[in-house]
Amino acid sequence: MNKTMKIKTGMVILGALWLILLVNGSYVKPLEGVVSTEGFYPGLGNPLCQLYDTYLQRGTKAARRFAKRHGILMQGNSVQVVAESGASGTDVQVQAAATTAALAVEDLGGHVETRFRHMVQSMIPLEALVLLSENAAVKHVRLPMRPVPLATSEGVASTGADQWHDFPAYRSGGTPARVCVLDLGFMGYQDLMGTELPADTTTASFRADKDIAAGISHGTACAEVIHDMAPNASLILVNYSTDVEHHQAVEWVIANNVDVISYSMGWLSAGAGDGTGPICEDVNKAHQAGIVWVSAAGNSAEQHWQGKFTDRSGDSWHEFDKKNVEETDYFTFRVEKGSSFSVWLNWDDWGSWDGSAYVGSEGNDYDLYLYDRNFTLLDKSNSKQTQGAYPIEGINLKANYRGKYYIRIKNRKTQRNCSLELFFSRASDLEHVNPYSSINVPADSPHAVAVGAVGFGNDNFHAYTSRGPTNDQRIKPDLCAPAGISTETYGKFSYFGTSAGAAHVAGAVALLKEKTLYSNDQILAILKARARDLGPDGKDNLYGEGRLNLIK
Repeated sequence: MNKTMKIKTGMVILGALWLILLVNGSYVKPLEGVVSTEGFYPGLGNPLCQLYDTYLQRGTKAARRFAKRHGILMQGNSVQVVAESGASGTDVQVQAAATTAALAVEDLGGHVETRFRHMVQSMIPLEALVLLSENAAVKHVRLPMRPVPLATSEGVASTGADQWHDFPAYRSGGTPARVCVLDLGFMGYQDLMGTELPADTTTASFRADKDIAAGISHGTACAEVIHDMAPNASLILVNYSTDVEHHQAVEWVIANNVDVISYSMGWLSAGAGDGTGPICEDVNKAHQAGIVWVSAAGNSAEQHWQGKFTDRSGDSWHEFDKKNVEETDYFTFRVEKGSSFSVWLNWDDWGSWDGSAYVGSEGNDYDLYLYDRNFTLLDKSNSKQTQGAYPIEGINLKANYRGKYYIRIKNRKTQRNCSLELFFSRASDLEHVNPYSSINVPADSPHAVAVGAVGFGNDNFHAYTSRGPTNDQRIKPDLCAPAGISTETYGKFSYFGTSAGAAHVAGAVALLKEKTLYSNDQILAILKARARDLGPDGKDNLYGEGRLNLIK
């Protein structure tokens, strides 16, 4: 049977199933934008289930509208997904399983964009989504994970970096330090080469479309700060857009012998918050290769909540405070019209990290629901953790009005009351906030130098700065550095966020790599010892060791 016949046969079977459900009266037409996904496609992650149902019920145009509103990448009739083979064992066995999964994609009319170990990133026709998830070579089909840029110079003088610029270089032959800016995009970088950036700046893109600019200038601003801090350092600008591309980019960076990785990105709910997980594993590999990984702590302190699941009323809905009334089930926040916002839920049932995957979870299953200002259901995320999915639920949506939205958390099936964690992006006025333990992945890694943000010139703490402890009770961030600075990219005093802080520290490490003979550990020890302590004596979860300071 050829691939076209397979797809048509699958469509006929699924169509018959829908007809039976409709005739028997067991299917109720969902609210606009919300579809029933109660177990029809167990191998298909949310919101791909909803996208597929939208396509079946209302056609391709409606599916494209759904994808656009939910931030899902579609090209024509195809959607970008990651198919995971689920294989383990030797590298040869994992690669063989991924090859079989890639062949399954192509057999269904899809296009393989890139691969990494057991993950195959592809563009797959909408009508083939379920058939791919049911293929014996594929364990799970999901959307790619994507990071968040952490941006919401004058820092050179305030940190004392300028006093190092005229020192002679001690590296062999005066070789400059090599700094990789690992980011989403570098729009406008070419116009700054020879002025705000080194004339010999090089680039590499691991995006499927190889677009180094990607319509994003965030990475360019980070590179400007690094060049200000360490004018002689060589810059390599590297971008990606998904978790699979990220893994490939890091492998390439390691192979190209860089000294420092400047990382002003954050991933929400992409790991257990204890320094483990697939993105933190990239940090570990870089560390083992002798690279200093400097990571923005995150801007999530005011968009984070954490607490244990509580259900005094026994209705399976989490209660966010002690009032035993229905309204306590709802968590209120606000969004601006037209803003693409997201809500991520995770809980403490990851299992153990074995270096490539989490194994041994209990299968505790919670679901996430989103409502509009009239308490009408807008969206939901209900992956089946009982079937091995990671303990994550996420909703990404474009707001069609300015004002209040609500979420609820439902206990689908659990063995205990887990500790829940919520991260929001582009939301405000959260009804409940817990700024502690809001460190983003991979700043939670013990091998990442996590950097918070303070005001340029006044050292005022920036309240959005994510803070520790990590979920295994380590203090984070490690240092803090200036934000609210000027760049050509963002303008005068307009570059805020922990990404600015991370760029300053990455530049400082590169500067000391060039000007001294010290090892990585010695350089980091110097930075921590000379940091200006701004909080309680010693390292703390607001400022770390203190504000970056290169002079005694």
